[in-house]
Amino acid sequence: MIHKYLCIGFLSASLLIQSSIAYSVESSIYQENQLLNSMEIAVQADANEQLKIYDSPLSQVELILLKEQLRKEQEQLIKEQEQLKIEQEQLKKDQEQLILHQKELEAAQNELKKAQEKLKNDQKEFKKEQEKIDIQNKQNKLKTEITSKNYIDYLKKLGYYKNVYKNDEALNIRNTILLFQSNHNMTVTGTWDEATKQMLIKRLVSPTFTYLDTIKSAPTKGKWIVVNKTKKTLTLYEGTKVLKKYAVAVGNPASLTKSGKFIVNMKIENPDWGGGGFAKPVKSGLPENPLGSRWIGINRTDGSYGIHGTNSFYSIGKYISHGCIRMQNYCVEELFPLVPLKADVWVGTQDELIKWGVTQNPFEIQSSIK
Repeated sequence: MIHKYLCIGFLSASLLIQSSIAYSVESSIYQENQLLNSMEIAVQADANEQLKIYDSPLSQVELILLKEQLRKEQEQLIKEQEQLKIEQEQLKKDQEQLILHQKELEAAQNELKKAQEKLKNDQKEFKKEQEKIDIQNKQNKLKTEITSKNYIDYLKKLGYYKNVYKNDEALNIRNTILLFQSNHNMTVTGTWDEATKQMLIKRLVSPTFTYLDTIKSAPTKGKWIVVNKTKKTLTLYEGTKVLKKYAVAVGNPASLTKSGKFIVNMKIENPDWGGGGFAKPVKSGLPENPLGSRWIGINRTDGSYGIHGTNSFYSIGKYISHGCIRMQNYCVEELFPLVPLKADVWVGTQDELIKWGVTQNPFEIQSSIK
């Protein structure tokens, strides 16, 4: 396009130059006619010669050549414009094709992602099935390996055995069973039986251990106590989290251990026993003292009741008290500093606790694959 304008400009300039020169020649002739009449014929001849030069066929040829060159360049420009249009259309098609390929790629990537997710889930399911098979094989093996003669060895490996009573190994073993049963939300008995064996096998083959307690609405974010009269267990919670579980003894009948929501209103180390209205009082520290080494009183309005130790060590895990909640001395001594005054204490049967939003399900085998 620029070349076109240059050609036109050049042509115009050429014409202007010719016109200017012609005018100059005519002016010169006029002056010569005035000054040198005698040279009129010669000057006129010279002027005519100059006009012939600038009006010669050669200048016309150049003009024709320039026009022809311009025409050719215009034709070339049209061709280039048409080619550019073709290239633009091709570019548009290429862009559309690229967008289509991108969509196809995105679809393929989504399909790949789904396939990878399915593969991941399939692998997880395969691992779960493999874990189930492994667990079942271990269970079958333990059913024959664990006997009434060696079960204590397995409980010791789990950390439930405590050699508290140096002169009474049978009591140590009984307390080991009680602790294991309470920690797995069983109804405690203190005896080795088939239910305890099956629970021990579950625990041994389970890849993980988690308490299966659920609390819909804890009364506090701090520490508080739940006594399950049906299972004869005491659980120390912090908010909804299980901190400790113990076996206890409750009233005979169980209704003597009154159901309700109470608070801790008194804590005494080495308490005296007042006799309960049916026996002589006993000072603290004496073997005859039924309160043992600690007293955690609750605000029952029908008498003096609480959680305490004992001097009747084989009574734990039974319905046997006059309404208080008994614990082994070493257990209540562990619990005592953990429970603050005014801590909530909920006491109820299994059904009552469920109505209050407290569920204490027995332990089940838990997969390590989430």
